[in-house]
Amino acid sequence: MNKMQWGNLPPNQKADKRKGSFLSIIMGIMLFISSGVFAQNTRIIGNVFQAKDKEPIIGANVVVEGTSIGTVTDMDGNFALEVPANSVLMISYIGCETQKIKTGSNKQFSIGLTDNAIGLEDVVVVGYGSQRKSDLTGGIVALGSDKLRMVSTNNLMDKLAGQVSGLNVTTTNSRPGQDQKLRVRGENSLTADNEPLIVLDGIPYSGSLTDIDPDIIDNISVLKDASSAAIYGSRGANGVILIQTKKGKKGGAMVTYKGQIGIEQAERRIDMMKGPEYITFVQDYNRMKYGYSGDQLDPLALLNPSERENYKAGSEVDWQNIMFRNGLTHTHQLGISGGTDNTTYMASLSHLSQEGAMVNTGMERTNIALNLTQVFNSWLTVGMGTQAVQKETGGVQPYLEAGLKMSPYGIYKKENGDYVDYPMDQTLFYNPMANINADNDRTSRNVFISTFADVKLPLDGLSFRTNFGYNFRNTMEGSYYGRNTLSGKTVNGSASVSNSYYYDYTWENILKYSKIIGKHKIDATALFSMQQTCSKSYQSSGESFVNDESSYHNLMGAEKNKVISSGLTETAMLSYMGRVNYGYDNRYMFTVTGRSDGYSAFGANNKYAFFPSVAGAWILSGEEFFEKATSWVDMMKLRLSWGSNGNQAISPYQTLDRLSLTNYIWGDNGVVVNGAYLPSNGVGNPNLKWETSKTFNAGIDFSFWGGRLSGNVEYYVVNTSDLLMSRTVPIMNGYRSIMDNVGATRNQGIEVALNSVNLKKGGFEWTTNVNFSLNRDKIVELRGDGKDDVANRWFIGEPLRVFYDYNVIGTWQQGDDFNIVKQKGAVPGSAKLEDINQDGQITAADKKIIGSKLPSFLLSMGNQLNYKNIYISFLLNGVFGVTKELSYKNLDRWMPTYNYISSTGYWTPENPTNEMTSPTYIPYDKHTFYKKMNYVQVKNITVGYNFEKNLLNGIGISALSVNLSVNNLYTFNNVEHALNFDADNMAVSYPTARSYMFGLNLTF
Repeated sequence: MNKMQWGNLPPNQKADKRKGSFLSIIMGIMLFISSGVFAQNTRIIGNVFQAKDKEPIIGANVVVEGTSIGTVTDMDGNFALEVPANSVLMISYIGCETQKIKTGSNKQFSIGLTDNAIGLEDVVVVGYGSQRKSDLTGGIVALGSDKLRMVSTNNLMDKLAGQVSGLNVTTTNSRPGQDQKLRVRGENSLTADNEPLIVLDGIPYSGSLTDIDPDIIDNISVLKDASSAAIYGSRGANGVILIQTKKGKKGGAMVTYKGQIGIEQAERRIDMMKGPEYITFVQDYNRMKYGYSGDQLDPLALLNPSERENYKAGSEVDWQNIMFRNGLTHTHQLGISGGTDNTTYMASLSHLSQEGAMVNTGMERTNIALNLTQVFNSWLTVGMGTQAVQKETGGVQPYLEAGLKMSPYGIYKKENGDYVDYPMDQTLFYNPMANINADNDRTSRNVFISTFADVKLPLDGLSFRTNFGYNFRNTMEGSYYGRNTLSGKTVNGSASVSNSYYYDYTWENILKYSKIIGKHKIDATALFSMQQTCSKSYQSSGESFVNDESSYHNLMGAEKNKVISSGLTETAMLSYMGRVNYGYDNRYMFTVTGRSDGYSAFGANNKYAFFPSVAGAWILSGEEFFEKATSWVDMMKLRLSWGSNGNQAISPYQTLDRLSLTNYIWGDNGVVVNGAYLPSNGVGNPNLKWETSKTFNAGIDFSFWGGRLSGNVEYYVVNTSDLLMSRTVPIMNGYRSIMDNVGATRNQGIEVALNSVNLKKGGFEWTTNVNFSLNRDKIVELRGDGKDDVANRWFIGEPLRVFYDYNVIGTWQQGDDFNIVKQKGAVPGSAKLEDINQDGQITAADKKIIGSKLPSFLLSMGNQLNYKNIYISFLLNGVFGVTKELSYKNLDRWMPTYNYISSTGYWTPENPTNEMTSPTYIPYDKHTFYKKMNYVQVKNITVGYNFEKNLLNGIGISALSVNLSVNNLYTFNNVEHALNFDADNMAVSYPTARSYMFGLNLTF
């Protein structure tokens, strides 16, 4: 508002007006009014939060009505503003009803906003700041606390699975404590890491995500396109996942307890042959392999000596019952949070005890978290977040593959209770429990500290923030295989100890400027950042001990094969970044970002690289020509972005020559000494640099019919060049290979996210969210010569990860003409291979690309139903079109002299199937079998009840809820024999665990 109106004139002009008494009286009256209206500005402070749950609102607009004076709320929902007296504040936020508040004589405000009908998502946390969702120009998906609560699990990444389009979470190893594999929009690199960057409370985090207590997480944002991730430069090519922990809130101390208890078990088992079917299988194999008949097929003649006793007694062993179990799982978290106008805090202590679905596996995890924020005055705020974790994941698990293949007539234990080493007398597969008594302890400790200081500078809208983060991790593992184990008894005890230490620190300095000038909104960010990492490792081992009493604590007592090793790896990074967000009239938004990174692991000639990006958005629904559609279109926005990101994920020191150690005999006395040599792949490349991904992204965000249907559609193309890979060179150079930037890939896809309110009536509400993502990747170039790399299964124009093999089109049958296509060794019961080049014979030239190891598309659906105090949710997650190897169909590699899977319908002369081969078939040229798979997992079902508050007040409880949940209830699929559908070898991998849990949440 213009303060220099006619009633607030300079003193010399006022004096001239006093010449007439009448005019003086009039002027005096106006001056009196003016002095009340246009007095000196007053500084006010306030906090904006969601009325329903008191959560702070980040990025809410606070504007003096009719003026250009305004600001936005910070990460804690706070704001400070200089306003004229008796002003009217307009507080607005996407998805909430706008409020108007008269300032009067108040200088401090607490403002709760209620949701409007559109119900769009909250402000999204982006790199080095936050933005309203309506202001975003890039591809970002945010999950708030409501979405995270939908899945009850002690694993943070399980809460993300199926809830973000374009994010694929796969659990290749389901053992408790193991990390999952994360992929954002597929894979771009052939040899470098494809994992996204994890940022925890503003600090890059490279630790295990299984260390994090999911109950302290407030929200998660996934940055998918180059514009959003460009601010992380050389680490953003694979996407960025931002994790924010919970903070304290103003108010009295609130104590919470969250607990769960339940059991977990293998979601499914492999149906192995029982006694009679196993005997038939052994007989079929021997009559087809060796031509046995009559008495030669007597089971007592065919079985191994150790199997005959149980066979005659009719006794069978279910090896899966021995290896698998119903494990008890319970978790408890005690938290306290609260605060005053100047100090807020959140502290929690939690403990998880999880027995795995397999014997002798599990995890014990204890977490301590503390977040503090202190407002010293109107211009200085500091804060600290600390997490400390100890995790125990030791134990030697049963030998799963041996247990599945073991004969049902094999001997499990001796009469004295000791395990029989070889239940079938054959030494290829030993007793699955033969090493279960080994000592194996693995303790991991993780301390993560993030601190900040926020300074509001004298210039309105200008602020400075410094962040410092420190992460220390230590993992100690000790193992001892004593004389009571198969591995230990042959060497009189075997011990090993390993210790690893890792630390990193990150220091970031951020200068921000935010200003609203009329219809213009400007937000500028400048960054200077440095990071250093250090990793140390120590290993020692030995064999042959006098006794087993000292376990792995006396390695000096080893008499044989003593080995000592150690390692040190250090890296450093220096970065500069600038970003400008500009918005006009809440309709047009533009973002320009540039980041320069210097990384120690790259060559002297390419230490630094620059990564730019641009993005724009247009809210169509804000245009006049869109008014006719406003009856059913709440919001529609178009987005376009282009940007460049890097991938630095290679081993350090690749730019330097790397020596290897060797031993040799020195002198006439035959003394063994150490020497060093330069291996054929040890030459460094001083020109090594980042892989660079250039991404184009187009998206549309929408909301229809008062928020009943909302979502977005994305299309992207990622071109990655300068792939980091080993290049073969002529040996005349003195070496055979060198790391270089030579290849290129392309990755493109479509993503769709839909959210619907299906029914909302009479206290009942049913909402659904659907996520779909389709990705297609291919290799554009390898080493510049246009040739494929068959040895590594890399083919120009084909997907990055493929199976390349002979294509099985059936089974050779009796009566077939074996001369039509000459296949070496083919007999009835052999796999019939496709003659690709139609030359009448099967050779290596007939190999083809069978399929991609990455899914064709992902599809998930979540549902939430609420009726008064009852809530129900369930989540389905589907993977479609991924090619998997069916190892169990390769009977030769499975070993047909052991037990086999039931009801597979293998080929015999009496069962001339085309689906399976004979047990005696030895695959030609070591080919195997594949299938394009589809599977849909019922990830979670939760039913809960919130008790009425008026029933709890009398007993001192503020809130109470109980719930029952099932995780990984069932997997619908088109493959019959699997323990873990995400694993490479589905049939012999640690099983996916189904858990039944009861939960209790209390607030005091």
